[in-house]
Amino acid sequence: MAASRDISIYQGDFYTHEVRIRNSANTAINISGRTYAAQIKKSKSSDTVVASFTAVISNASTGTLTLSMAANTTANIDSGSYYYDLQETNSTVITTLMGGKVTIIGDVSNV
Repeated sequence: MAASRDISIYQGDFYTHEVRIRNSANTAINISGRTYAAQIKKSKSSDTVVASFTAVISNASTGTLTLSMAANTTANIDSGSYYYDLQETNSTVITTLMGGKVTIIGDVSNV
């Protein structure tokens, strides 16, 4: 079963989130050779991707990857509620690891 985690992103800010992938015994999984994708959509059933995260393996042996989104990307997302998930591809097996709601918070200060 996928982990559930809601996130908030300020519109126009750089966003980063570190994810550690572990097994049921809470031991790190070596994620060498795997790929990851994460997207935001307005609804879970939508075919339209609002934005995509960049997913980079930070340390394969400790199961650590970093999800990020550039400030110019978050600036183009209307404030409101959305959904996201994180999927792993391991050879031909695709697994959803995490998902939840995304709240895009409008900026007050524009610098």
